[in-house]
Amino acid sequence: MTIKIDNVAGEVYYSVKDLVNLLSLTDLTIRNYLRRKKLKGQKVGKFWYVSKENLKTFLEGNKKKRFLGVF
Repeated sequence: MTIKIDNVAGEVYYSVKDLVNLLSLTDLTIRNYLRRKKLKGQKVGKFWYVSKENLKTFLEGNKKKRFLGVF
């Protein structure tokens, strides 16, 4: 079950659990990306949330790196 926080400043936000299901990555990998600022997110209490726009930017950036052979 995907839980999205809708309509917070007109934006859709995904939790780490949502991103695990969407990206087929582990929660540790996603949290590492967030801590290292490879993926932009906001921490609310002890939970991370990533906006749809920031997720899109992250995915587009990774496509470019793979195309260039950097990844």
